[in-house]
Amino acid sequence: MLTELRWRTAFAFLLACAASASIAQVDPGRPLRIVVPYPPGGSSDIQARLVAQGLGERLAQPVIVENRPGASGAIGTEHVARQPADGTTLLLAAPPFVITPHTEQKLPFDARKDFAPVSLMSRAPMLVAVPRDSPARGLADLVAMARAQPGRLAYGSVGAGGLGHMATELLALRLKLDLVHVPYKGSAPALADLAGGRLAMMLTTQLDMAAQLAAGSVRVVATGSAQRSRLLPDVPTVSEAGFGAVDLGYWFSGLSMRVGTRPEWINRVSGEIAAVLQRPDVRERLDAQNVETVGSTPAQYEAFLEAEHARWAAVAAATRAGK
Repeated sequence: MLTELRWRTAFAFLLACAASASIAQVDPGRPLRIVVPYPPGGSSDIQARLVAQGLGERLAQPVIVENRPGASGAIGTEHVARQPADGTTLLLAAPPFVITPHTEQKLPFDARKDFAPVSLMSRAPMLVAVPRDSPARGLADLVAMARAQPGRLAYGSVGAGGLGHMATELLALRLKLDLVHVPYKGSAPALADLAGGRLAMMLTTQLDMAAQLAAGSVRVVATGSAQRSRLLPDVPTVSEAGFGAVDLGYWFSGLSMRVGTRPEWINRVSGEIAAVLQRPDVRERLDAQNVETVGSTPAQYEAFLEAEHARWAAVAAATRAGK
């Protein structure tokens, strides 16, 4: 009887140790990787490196950033989708992660089935911007101009099916506007035309048009988030401008792992990421990029992604952006 009791106690102890080890670390000696599906030096890359440094310190395990750019993030995303579900590879996802599944006919991955949400990292609201000399002093003026000239007011974006394009189409659907889409190969030429008055409006982030805002060549007439941005407290929302609750997208980046990764490890990493994002030095660096830090649980990030999928699926269907 005593022998059996000792055996059970020892077995329970071994199980506890194994569980503790699995939560504390995955594959000791192997570094964790954060795959950024965009080029080095951009805001997504900077965010990933900030989190990688802090996460490595908290896990006492190397965390490196690997850039795999191309195809609006699809190349790096596919790479992560093909990795083993051992908890060593994370994907940094941006809005195209939930838009392209509804605008592209074929993708080499399934954004819902291949990935397990870890944490929403940062947010940046879409802003409705007009040229400095535009007669529109607020969103109501801009809407009145568009309704008086159906099919004549042009807006720019960095490409068909991107966040700027889809967010503007969502705004047009909700406010019953007939606008002309002018796609560009990058934000710089689009913003140059906006500043020069060749475009009537553009939806983009504060980060993308920081230089134009500093120069005073463009003005923001509304923010497309449900609440005012912490970084732009004086800019009213679309709702506050009198057009009802319209959320045009309010996120910048998040992290996921391969589906099948142990939930306890996902929860552990998610908690550590949240702690890193609350560090004053990290928040200060991200504020300087005009993005807001978040840090969420896996369940919160999953619910957020599902809402985003529903939003952009409806817009793609209504505008035939996916055809």
